[in-house]
Amino acid sequence: MTKVFLISLLLSPLLSASCLQLENNVEKGMCYEKEGNTNLAQASYEQAILENDQDTQAHLKLSNLYKNMQMPREANAVLADVDKAVLSPAQRTSLETFKKSKEVSLNTFKTRASLGLGYDSNININPNDTVIRDFNATTLEGSSSTLFTRARADMSYIYDIGGNGGFFLRSDANLYYQNNFDASFYNITYGRLYAGGGYKTGDLTFYIPIFYDRLHYLDADMLEESGVRPDLTYALSDTLYLNIHANYTKRHYFRAIDAQRDDEMMSGGGGIYWLKDGLFVYLKGRYENYTGTKTPVDIFTDRVFIYGSMGGIYTLDNIADFILDYQYRNSNFAEVQDLKRHDNMHNIKVALERELFYGLRANLSYHYINNSSSYDLATYDKHESILSLVYNY
Repeated sequence: MTKVFLISLLLSPLLSASCLQLENNVEKGMCYEKEGNTNLAQASYEQAILENDQDTQAHLKLSNLYKNMQMPREANAVLADVDKAVLSPAQRTSLETFKKSKEVSLNTFKTRASLGLGYDSNININPNDTVIRDFNATTLEGSSSTLFTRARADMSYIYDIGGNGGFFLRSDANLYYQNNFDASFYNITYGRLYAGGGYKTGDLTFYIPIFYDRLHYLDADMLEESGVRPDLTYALSDTLYLNIHANYTKRHYFRAIDAQRDDEMMSGGGGIYWLKDGLFVYLKGRYENYTGTKTPVDIFTDRVFIYGSMGGIYTLDNIADFILDYQYRNSNFAEVQDLKRHDNMHNIKVALERELFYGLRANLSYHYINNSSSYDLATYDKHESILSLVYNY
């Protein structure tokens, strides 16, 4: 790529003085593109990538330029590294799958592992446990805080059956462990595995995975889940994507105290995703309906959740990635044993992530949850901060 850059500079008969005065190679490339000088634009973007391989904007600009020059294979090769920074392996695999043109192989493997040290102001509250039987006493006495260490690994693999798009097989795995210094009773071990097949044609990608997961929590094997989650993604343009998904989940609790909590969940949702020039933005919604499968049903088992979320990832001049996510959850619970409950949860997460070297990144995040409820014991605030080292492959 250095040769291309030098040769282009030597041979171009009309170099724009205004473009040459720019110090940033990405800005130079954009300037040359406006003038219609694709050779110098290509050379400038390639030089920017040589200087900083993590320059998301340079990757995206070069990929779009390749597309305009009718070079789809080169464009897809550049995109292979665009999203590897702060997106999860599953997100990166999904984005790459429906970005690639049909004649290009979909084969890919992604992984992201992290190890962090953090602080939780209210460890005895688990926002995903709506029964909260196990920490009622602690909640009445006040919140319990602790330092913790957290390790997680996420992997995603896709195998192109034909070698050039079309039918594919895909699997995703998630592993999570949290050790609490002052509250080992609330240590968490969790694992989930997805496996399924799909088909990509043109701008449409369809994927049907089955999944199984298991949770160890409160010093016990808590529950297992299994189900199916069909997923459809449509590329509205080179930068705008629509996703629609459904979910059926069957849950089984292992402890005798939770014997009446087994349930089934049906859900549907969708989202709009926009990726352009170092900016990844999304707007999502989801509806979930839980129905108990045991008689009599336990309290707060039959319920309906409605989610809405928005957020994004923005690369700040190649210095760091700024991550913002906001989620709202409205919860309505069926009346059981004269207990009525309605919740509103606000969930905010902000983070900064920066490349250190060779794929190793530092992530500093803050997470705040507020849940208001007509059931007093379910009203709480929760603050969590964590500093992590993250490795992407």
